[in-house]
This record gives sequence, structure tokens and C-alpha cells, in this order.
Amino acid sequence: MTRISRTRRIALFWAAAALIAALEAVLTAAWLVGGTSPRVYSSLDDIPAREAGMVLGAPKYSSGRPSPTLAGRIRAAAELYHAGKVKMLVVSGAAYPERFYDEISAMTQDLVALGVPEEAIIGDGKGLRTLDSVLRMRGVFGYDDFITISQRGHCKRALYLAEHHGISTIGFEAGIQPGLYPHERLSASLREPLARVKAVLDIAVDRRAEYPAER
Repeated sequence: MTRISRTRRIALFWAAAALIAALEAVLTAAWLVGGTSPRVYSSLDDIPAREAGMVLGAPKYSSGRPSPTLAGRIRAAAELYHAGKVKMLVVSGAAYPERFYDEISAMTQDLVALGVPEEAIIGDGKGLRTLDSVLRMRGVFGYDDFITISQRGHCKRALYLAEHHGISTIGFEAGIQPGLYPHERLSASLREPLARVKAVLDIAVDRRAEYPAER
């Protein structure tokens, strides 16, 4: 019988310990963030009205077509506006016009195409992360009671971050439009658990927005 060397046993022990710690972190984060689930609505009829909604951004494809995830958020935001659930929509994401990358202009154009007047849309090109978007809603735009618009898992994470900063927000679950590639589904299923762990760590170290006051 082949004996496992002492060095290899030690390496296996630490690898197993690291795996267990990572699993515990993922499960703990899922439990903490999952506590916001009752405040995420999926029915347009049931969600209470608020002054504003925050649409969390995502990039378009290189062809200029919005990803099915982003298209779902835009459609949900337009539905909220036309149903009178919000009066203003803040589209929050990254905008670097000098690099020819601008999520905000693209989201604004898509909302206007769905009948939302441009004067009812506010662009926030410094919503670099979900935490930044949430904190800037209050710190820059003066909204501390609003509707967060994204897919369910993302909404729960945003609500968790907001809750720990004393910001009142509810979520509206956006669907995913047809056309999502299989690798995108896999990427999203892997990314969200890790993003929840990062959200918990952001709270633990009291991380703040990179641009807390700039428009």
C-alpha cells in the first residue's frame, strides 16, 4: 500500500480546511443576504409606490444589443414607471465616454424607446459597484426610500447593503429576456454567491462609495 507523505497530508489538510471555510462563508452570506427576500416583489400590483426607482446597470454586448439580463431590468423599470409606481428612474452603472464605454446613455435610450420620458431619467455614471449605486442614491440624489430594480439575487444583495447603511429600499424582480447564452447562466450562478460574500465583507470593513458626492 502506498503511504501518503507527511508533506502531502499537511497540504491536503489545509486544502480541505480552506474549502470548508469557503463553503461556510458562502452559506453564511447566503443566509444573511437571504433575509431581505420578503422585501423583493415580483408582482407589479403588489409593490408599493415610491418616488424613485434605481435601475442597476450591466454592459451591452459588443453588437450594441442589451444582454437579456439588462433588457429585463429596463423592461421592469419601464413597467414600474407606466404603472405609476415610480416618478423618477435613476439608471446606475459605469460611464467612461472617453473609453467609448457608457452604460448610462445606452440604458437611457432603451428606456426612452419603451416610452419613459427622458426628463424622468437620471443618469449615474459613477455607480461602479452595487454598494456605490446604493450609497449614491442617498448621498448624491437624495433618495433614501426607493425601489431597486434588478434580478432577484441582485436585489437581495442591494437591499442587504442598503439596510446596513440605514437606507430604506424595496426590490422589484426583473425577468431575463430570451437569448441568454449557456455560459452566461453558468457565470451568473457562480458569480452571485461570491458577490454575496463580498457584500458581507464590505459591511464588515465599512467600505464606502468610491465617489460619495460627485455627479
